[in-house]
Amino acid sequence: MSVLSPKRLSLCFSFLAFSAVAHAQDEGGLGPAGPSAIATSAAGPKTPATKTITNFTQALRCMDQLFLSHGKQGIVITSAGVPDETGKVRTGTKEMVITAIAKMTLQSNAFEFIDFHGGGDDLARLFEARGDQYRKVPDYYIRGSITQMDDNSVRSSKGAGISLPFLDLGYSKDESFDLISMDMSVGEAATRKILPVTSTSNTMVMVKGGKSGEAGGKLGKIGLSFNLDLSRSEGLGATTRALLELSLIETLGKFTQVPYWRCLDTDITNPLIRDQARESYDMLQDKERITFVQRKLGGSMNRYKGPVDGVANADLKQAVGEYQAAVGLVANGQINFDLYASLLDDVQNNLAALPAVKPATVPGVSAAIGAPPPAAPAYVPPGASAPSVSAASAFRVHLDSEKGGRPAYKVGEFLNMNLSLSSDGTAYCYYEDNAHNTARIFPNQFQSNPTLRGNSSVRLPSGGFKIRFDQAGRERVACIGADRELVIPKALQGVKDLTPLPVKSVDEVVNQFRQINPAAIVSQIDITVNR
Repeated sequence: MSVLSPKRLSLCFSFLAFSAVAHAQDEGGLGPAGPSAIATSAAGPKTPATKTITNFTQALRCMDQLFLSHGKQGIVITSAGVPDETGKVRTGTKEMVITAIAKMTLQSNAFEFIDFHGGGDDLARLFEARGDQYRKVPDYYIRGSITQMDDNSVRSSKGAGISLPFLDLGYSKDESFDLISMDMSVGEAATRKILPVTSTSNTMVMVKGGKSGEAGGKLGKIGLSFNLDLSRSEGLGATTRALLELSLIETLGKFTQVPYWRCLDTDITNPLIRDQARESYDMLQDKERITFVQRKLGGSMNRYKGPVDGVANADLKQAVGEYQAAVGLVANGQINFDLYASLLDDVQNNLAALPAVKPATVPGVSAAIGAPPPAAPAYVPPGASAPSVSAASAFRVHLDSEKGGRPAYKVGEFLNMNLSLSSDGTAYCYYEDNAHNTARIFPNQFQSNPTLRGNSSVRLPSGGFKIRFDQAGRERVACIGADRELVIPKALQGVKDLTPLPVKSVDEVVNQFRQINPAAIVSQIDITVNR
């Protein structure tokens, strides 16, 4: 007689996700929907579509506001995407770049992205058929790549168990970290020169973890065992998008020289931000550092009244010392990195600014909105521009045409003028047609930098567009310049070039500039258009 040993019964439990399809069923079988409709419904997604929102979505909107407040407009740019040099990431990074830049230009119009499409498909053939005469040529391009992808760069495992005659228990925990890095920079399209100050390198960490538990026991003649496995993993595609948006914020922030760190919930006191600012400071020449301080203290801060020429002087030393004392720095009047870093903070600069002096009436420029234009072209001498401008300053804004100071054109001809500054400075030029529509013609999408070198000349209009006279009448061009940074009036921010501004005439534009820029100099030319 044999003895039968009790059998051990193993039961395993797992969680399964399934969906049930409800359908009508009549007496003959399936309802009107039929097998095809039921199969289609069963195969369809059960989760509604959601809008992509990353941790940097709000930061992209913040960058849009920064570009708007700093007058960044019409910068023509392109990119071939951010390829993966590791062969482990398969994502459409070019489209991610386009989407991120679009979110940063909704109000400011800071960038215009030009798509250079290839591949010989229908879209490429369409572009070829249209011709290159319609294509804008980018001034800059974004270059970057995914340079590092380390799987399980850090891994940790923990486990414990206990065994008793009637009970077995076990628990384990595994956690690993993957690293993904992206490098990015901006280059000049004409020369392919990479701008070192724009280079960035960022790394993100993806976490993968799992927990599992086991239990076994014996109840009478029946053995029971239970297994539970809980694991989680962060998505590679979502991480790549977030890393790309972070890199674009930093790279384009450096490129446009706006305080981008404010959009990342940090400030200039952050060690990483200070290190980047230190790199920028070390790359500047002494003259460039002095010019930077002169423009910052002499712009909307209204602390420095001397020339912006990159040469240290007694007025600058006094202005630096007063600013240092106002913001809590060592008030020694010296230009150093602490001063440079402090001047990068626009919020602090606004707090440290002095009240602007109300400018006096400028000859040749009407003080009242809608007043008639001057009888002669307005070339403003430095002594008459404003009492806040030093008489020793030789800064001049000179606007002329190939037809003299009072040019006369015929319908069908093109506007052709030249703008020059007597020393390094900034300038903004506006054109008013015979219907009193006023638009900005410099800087523009083809030449986005308002800074001009002294004794150099720029043609108006410049770049890839022209102004052709189509009606007889009187028109005007006015250029506002200064040997320091000009603050753009709020009403004029965020409007594309050659787009009508919300003003009644060019006189209103000039008045708005001069109300917040006491050092502004204006040069204006009246134009007669004949049939």
